[in-house]
Amino acid sequence: MPTTISSWIQNRRASQEKWQKDPLEKEENFLIISAFEQLLNNKLSASSTASRINGIVSPRLISGLRASVGCIWSLFADATKHFGTSHTQQLADVIIAIRELPDVVNEKGYKVIRSGEVLWRGMPDFGWIFAEHGVQINGTDGMTYDEWHSQEEELLNATVLVATLMQRGGSFGIGMMYHAHDAFNEIELPFDDEREMADEWKMYIPPAEAWMSIAGEKLFGLCFDKSVIHSAEPYESLRKAFNADRWALWKQRFAELAEQEDIDERCRGLARKAVEKMRDIEQRVQL
Repeated sequence: MPTTISSWIQNRRASQEKWQKDPLEKEENFLIISAFEQLLNNKLSASSTASRINGIVSPRLISGLRASVGCIWSLFADATKHFGTSHTQQLADVIIAIRELPDVVNEKGYKVIRSGEVLWRGMPDFGWIFAEHGVQINGTDGMTYDEWHSQEEELLNATVLVATLMQRGGSFGIGMMYHAHDAFNEIELPFDDEREMADEWKMYIPPAEAWMSIAGEKLFGLCFDKSVIHSAEPYESLRKAFNADRWALWKQRFAELAEQEDIDERCRGLARKAVEKMRDIEQRVQL
């Protein structure tokens, strides 16, 4: 049964009630969840949601009594998995609006920092929390076929959001490289009997196609524009993962998957769509 906004809000509040031991932080998190409820019900704009979240947490961030903003990012990750199809742009708008808020400063005029990053433009802990709670799925160990494949929609929803953030650019452009790299890694090897779970193509072809469909131009730039690649420092390993050879390999793999007879027509169609998108980008984008 699909998750409704009201049931999701109820579950998030119940989780806070159970696990959050700091009463002041629990109260703040309840208010943040209420802001999400208004946002998802189209009663609060993206910019107003960002400002409200800032207003809720900044006093205790400034005083040092609130150590982390991780709860905020985990709410975005969870909301994305459940409502990505209908609320992707809305959630992306709020994340970007938060990043664009003025720096949080204390009474002495010093910028407030968490995990080595300035609030909010540094988006402290956003990357790893969204990876762990949004894009990553459970491995195959101990899971049945149906249990493992039930994660397909959540993975696709989370992928659409991170690809949208890459497409929208700014500091998210480089940060989202990790997720794109992981998605394409999953289609580079054959979908055959060596895979741990049957029909893994159902899980991995749709996210890879979504990356190309949404952020293909950005990926093309990462692979071919030396100035973009150079700006990726200090992400040396990722710089090596985005180049002309990898672009050619992705296109080859999509073309092969489009013709693979033991893959269903839906995913073969997505693979064909990805090839067409890549060809269009090659002809249209001037670097």
